[in-house]
Amino acid sequence: MDPIPGTSLAPDSLDDEARIDDFLLRHGGRSTGPMRRGESEGGLTGWSEVSAADGHVLRCEWSREGGRTEMTFREIAPETPGTGAVADDWSRYP
Repeated sequence: MDPIPGTSLAPDSLDDEARIDDFLLRHGGRSTGPMRRGESEGGLTGWSEVSAADGHVLRCEWSREGGRTEMTFREIAPETPGTGAVADDWSRYP
């Protein structure tokens, strides 16, 4: 199984890959900008972001404990023009 874009983590199931594919389909494909990611010094927590062509971002936050990895996805809408505010749009997936 391919790793989640921007991380070295393999998805626990095809559902994670389908989530990324669905996000990119709904938002015009992948942006041309670089992937962003971060990881704690011990490698126990981290995040990665996939940016879409329309400015939306899919953020995956993950944590690892023992042999278990948990991932949380959320969608972040682009900055609202004129306000400097960013609207969070939680993914339709639990």
